[in-house]
Amino acid sequence: MARPSSIDQLEPEIRDEIGRLRGNGHTLDEILAALRELDVTNISRSALGRHVQSMEKIGQKLRHSRNIAEALVRQLGDAPASRSAQLNIELLHSVILDLNLASDGDADGDGLAALRGNPEGIMLLSKAIDHLTKSAKADIENQKAIEERVEARVRKETDGKLKDAMKKQGLSKDVAEQIRKQVLGLS
Repeated sequence: MARPSSIDQLEPEIRDEIGRLRGNGHTLDEILAALRELDVTNISRSALGRHVQSMEKIGQKLRHSRNIAEALVRQLGDAPASRSAQLNIELLHSVILDLNLASDGDADGDGLAALRGNPEGIMLLSKAIDHLTKSAKADIENQKAIEERVEARVRKETDGKLKDAMKKQGLSKDVAEQIRKQVLGLS
C-alpha cells in the first residue's frame, strides 16, 4: 500500500485551500507562497505539482462523466434528477454485465479477474446497487414531497384569492362553496 503523500497528510482545510486556489487559476508558485503564509513549509513544488495533476485528472473524469450523464438525461426527457438516479443504476448494472460477459468470452477479463475470489469486491458492488436503488427511491419520495408542498401552497393562495373575489362579487356562501369545490376541489 502506498504511503500518503505530504499533501494528503495536511489538514483538510489546507487541502481545500489548495483546491480553491488552483480552481481560481493560481500557479503552483502562487499556491506554494500561500502555503508558506499559512506556515506550511514541508511541501515541495513537485509534490504540489503531482497533487494538482491528480486533482485535474479526477476533475476531468468527473466532468466527462457528468457530460455523458447530462446528455443521456436530456435524451430521456423530464424529471432529470429521477432520470439521473435511474441512469446511474443502469450504468452500474451495465458494468456488472460487462464484467460477466468478459469472463465468458475471449475478451480480456481483467475486471472480472479482479473480482474472482474476491467476495468483498462483489459485496461492495451489490451494496453500491442497493445504495443507488435506495437513493432513487429517496429521490422519488423527495420529488413527491416537493410537489405536495407546492400544490398545498398554490391551493392556499388560490383559495384566498377566490374568497376575496367572491366577497367582492357579493356571492352567497352556498354559491361560493360550490365554486370552491368545483374549481379547487376544496370543501
